[in-house]
Formats: sequence, structure tokens, C-alpha cells
Amino acid sequence: MDIIFNDWRILMICIQMWLAGGNPYGAFPNPLEPDKMIVVGWQAYPPAALFIALPFAIIPWPISSILILFLSMASLNQWTRHTAQRSALGWFVVWLPLAQGIWLGQTTLLALVALLWAEQAAVKQRDTRAGLLLALALLKPQVGFLPIAWLLATSLWQRRWRLPLSFFAFTLLLWGGALIVTGPQIYTQWFAALNSYNDYLINQPLIFPPLGPLLVPLAGLVWYRYGRHDFFMLALLINTLIYPLYVLYTVTAIAVVVIRWNPRWPWYPLLLSWPITIFFFKSPWNIPDVMAINNQLVVATALLAILLPQIPWPWRKSDRVIVP
Repeated sequence: MDIIFNDWRILMICIQMWLAGGNPYGAFPNPLEPDKMIVVGWQAYPPAALFIALPFAIIPWPISSILILFLSMASLNQWTRHTAQRSALGWFVVWLPLAQGIWLGQTTLLALVALLWAEQAAVKQRDTRAGLLLALALLKPQVGFLPIAWLLATSLWQRRWRLPLSFFAFTLLLWGGALIVTGPQIYTQWFAALNSYNDYLINQPLIFPPLGPLLVPLAGLVWYRYGRHDFFMLALLINTLIYPLYVLYTVTAIAVVVIRWNPRWPWYPLLLSWPITIFFFKSPWNIPDVMAINNQLVVATALLAILLPQIPWPWRKSDRVIVP
């Protein structure tokens, strides 16, 4: 139970160190195991993310974590109701990557919903709002760099200058705010953390072997049948498949592809993400290829939820006998 919201807790500690004049990217004692250290590179959030999260660091971390996770879950649920007329809350129980992100207190989902609502705002030509939300989504660029680039390129093609201008203005405000508050050393410290952070990554995208050659045609079939005209979601799908980070919560974006391309998604393929991960987690083969297979299979469960039908109930509403 100690690890619940641990990633968010560590982020808040880093910001508090920053407020106290220290290096937010330096080493510090592990709050769960005080005799061990959180090493440099454990977190590499950009300074702009620390800057915007400052208000949350002055309140107790359990309260701030609940607030931020409620905001991200409610935002995804609202987007899902708007897109598919269904609730997204079941995803947080049924599909392991979303459950893991919530359990650890990750901000991946928050960046994703900012990206989704930015696209909605762009479609409705609310370009200033779209620019602001894209600037927020950029704080975690691994979530949606390609769809951000797609929305900006589309707005430039359509000569809707307000969207890219507002995006660059808000981005400058966020990234420059951290620079003004603490000076250029914050970026020097961040670059050092990034170099160390890369040492922890398995630099192999999901499309690579062992199962990548099978995952790519499956994703291509899904796109061809359900998303041929949806280039925003295609960019999001490609972005997720090519990003080299083998942590399950980083594939959260696949969930919204499923929701949009198949509003009648079935739950049973998604449930398979749990036994698959439990099997590989308990296996004695703790090597990168086995980790890769696990994550590739979990992504496949979501793609199959686009292709497979719902399981029909053994009765229909019209068949029910109404007793007067």
C-alpha cells in the first residue's frame, strides 16, 4: 500500500526542494525507504511542469494526489461520454495500464486529456483554448508529440493563426516562468536528469521484436477498418507505438483510440491485460524481451477490443415479461 500515489508524492517532494532553494532533480532519501536514495534521473519532468504544479506542493500530498487524479479521471470520463455516450470509469478497473497509472499517481492521463480537449476545441474553432491545452499537453511530450504537431500543422494549413500563436505564447509563458523564477540553472539541472533518466529506459519501441512485427499489422488493420479518416487518432496511435519506454501506463493513449474508433467496445479483451501481466511478472525470465512481450500483448488486448464484438446478453429487453 505504501507505493500508492508514489510517483506524485516524489514529484511534490522535488518541488518542495525547489521552493527551499535546492536542486529538484538531485538525489534525496526515498520516502518509502529512508536508508536508500532516490537517484538523479528518477524523475525528469521539465521545469515548466514543476512551475505549473507549484500550488499543489503547498498542500498535503495525499490531498493533492486525489485532486489531480480526480480531475484527470473526470475529464476522461466526460470526453468519453461526449465521444461514445458511455462511461470510461470501467477502464480504470478493467485495463491494467490505466489502473497502474492511477495507482502510482502518474500524470500521463492528465496530459492525455489536455490533448483530447485541445482537439475538441480546435474542431469547434476555439483556437485560443486549444493553444493553451496543447501547451499543457506538451509538458509530457511523450504522450502526444505527433498529434500536437498534427494539430499545429493543420491550423497553419487552414491559416488559423490564433491557434499556433496562442500555443507558442502559453508555451513561452510556462517554460519561461520557471526560468524567471530560478534562473538558467534549472535547465542545466534538468538536462543532467534527462541524461540519467535515459539510462533507465529500454530504448526499444513497441513496434520492434519480439512481437512488434505482429502488432504493426494488427494496428494497421484497426486503422484501415475504423480510423482511415481520423488522422489525429492515427498520429496518437503511432506516437504510442514508436515511443521507447516499456512502462505499462505509458500506453494509456491506446484506450482513447479504442473509445473513439469503437464506441461499442467489449470489456473481455481488456480484462486479459491482468492475467498476462501477472504471468510475466511472476515468471523467472525478468529480461527486456520478456518485458517487451508483456507490454506488446497488453496493447494487443486493447486493439482487439476495437475488432471484436460485444458478448450478447442471453436476453433482450424486448423479451422481458412485464407483470402487471
